Parts: sequence; structure tokens; C-alpha cells
Amino acid sequence: MGADRFKKQWRFPDHKSWVHARINSHNKKNFLQDLKLVLTRCGVLDRFKEGPFGQYLEMIQPIRVHGMLIYNLLKRQLICPEEEKDDEMWFGLGEKKARFGREEFCLCSGLNMGTLPEGFQEKEEVSEESILTRYFVDENPSIELLEATFNRLTEPSEGDDALKMGYLLMVSEFFGMDEARTAIPSWVLSLVEDIDAFESFPWGSYIFDVTLCCLKNAAEKTH
Repeated sequence: MGADRFKKQWRFPDHKSWVHARINSHNKKNFLQDLKLVLTRCGVLDRFKEGPFGQYLEMIQPIRVHGMLIYNLLKRQLICPEEEKDDEMWFGLGEKKARFGREEFCLCSGLNMGTLPEGFQEKEEVSEESILTRYFVDENPSIELLEATFNRLTEPSEGDDALKMGYLLMVSEFFGMDEARTAIPSWVLSLVEDIDAFESFPWGSYIFDVTLCCLKNAAEKTH
């Protein structure tokens, strides 16, 4: 009954034309545990918990991404001209329509969904005191290098650096921002030097935009 109801609304009506695909998750099984270990020994765990991503430290690991569930959900995407906006997706689930948009993402993530500032991705100069200058030779370090450097931090005197690197790892590795696959974007490296600015940045809006774009692109590529 549910399939018949949405027959004329499927965005991809010919399900047989879908190709076999794999949805990869690059998130490491014990990422949050490793993060807490370094933050604890550097004395900034409580400070991190008060920040924009503190709630995620309560998640039970290992975190498993059910790729087949996501794949089959994308196959059930609907065209809803009267309801659909550019920043949302609709799906047919049984007899119900289900929406994925900013409101749903906000409720699930608990992240700041404020307005993204104009020109936020513009590169800014970093000082000689920045973690980029003091720890890395390359001005665009890889996630692997950042993680290895972070894991070597052991002293409370390195607390501020541990907090900054922890934030960078959350944005680039845990949330998997698309532009950080090969290197940490320069605008993020610059932003983290101002902890208050980084913590007040609307990460929910940014990560939602990235997530929505990835889901829409994945649906098109697998059809």
C-alpha cells in the first residue's frame, strides 16, 4: 500500500536501475575514547565538554554507520513540490512521508544552527604562536598528521593546544567535512586560534549543508 501511494512521487521510480554501491565510514571505532584520553591528561576535558561538541563525548562506542540503511533510504526519496525546499529531502516510509531538514538535524545533533557569516571560508593570516606554525611544517596538515600530533600531547601546559586540536579533529574527522579529506582547510585552522569564535561558530549549519550535499550527490551517483 505504501509503495502504491507514493508511486508517482518517487524521485527515482525505477529502483531496478540503481547500481550496487558501498557507503564508507572513515570514522575510527574508538575515536571519542582516544580524544577523551588526551583531553583528560592535558587537563581540558571539562572545558571541551562545555564547548559545542561536548555532548558527543557521551556517545557509546564503537559507532557503527549502517550504510545499507542509508542506501535504501536514499532510494525512497520523494518529490514533494508543495512542501520541499532546497535545504531538505523527503522520503516515503510505509504510509508516511519523512523529512530531513534543518529542524530535524538540529534536534538530532544539538549543534548551533545559526546563520553562517559571510566570507567565513576566506583564508586569514596565522601568527607565529598558532598551533599551525608551532607544530606543523605544511600549512595544510593532513588529518593523520594532526591526529598523530594530538596523541603525543601529555602535559597540562599543552591544554590549550590539546583543546584546539581536539576541536579540529571533531570537525574534520568525526563529522567528516568533505573539504578535509586530504588536508585541514586553512580557514578552520585560522578560526580555531580564537577559541571563543570557534565555539560560537554555527557548526550545525555548516555540517548540515555538507551532509545534505553529500546525500543528494550520493543519490544521483547511485541511480
